Amino acid sequence: MFKAGLEDLKDEPFLLLGKVARPFGIKGEIRIHPYNPFSETFQHIRSLFLRAADGSLVEYIIENVRPHQNFFLVRLQGVNDRDQAASLRDREVLVKKEQLKPAKPGEYYWFQLLGLKVRSEDDRELGQVVAIEQTNPFLGGNDILVVRTEAGDALVPLVKDNLAKVDLEKREIIIRHLEDFKT
Repeated sequence: MFKAGLEDLKDEPFLLLGKVARPFGIKGEIRIHPYNPFSETFQHIRSLFLRAADGSLVEYIIENVRPHQNFFLVRLQGVNDRDQAASLRDREVLVKKEQLKPAKPGEYYWFQLLGLKVRSEDDRELGQVVAIEQTNPFLGGNDILVVRTEAGDALVPLVKDNLAKVDLEKREIIIRHLEDFKT
């Protein structure tokens, strides 16, 4: 399904949301292919940034957003026809992290967990979160932390029973001892 790793943190103040696809209609709407189609972020933000192949960023005010099939249809201020919309195709879509809706208690954005140190409840350092993978949510799957240890990568299901504590200030996750977790 979806996977994010430490290499995805390079846009520090920004979060990569997706990519502009082909225009929709003749009035300037763009299709955005979201990297996380389950995200509600597009429904809450007021502006977004589009990054061109040369790395330049341009901020746009969002006039309207609506889901459509596997895309979001977005009307941007100043983009009024199909040709203008077509000129934005293939640009990356980013948002400032500060615009994100605050996570509920006990919930975290993936970017907050990437790079955190992982410790056991008895204070042994186990490794670092280097990636997060999503399994099939339609089949009852859950996210998986990929923890880089001295012995290799370990997969830790991101479920409440496995997490004793997530401390974003200390930049660490305390996990309960798992029999299958070898260090």
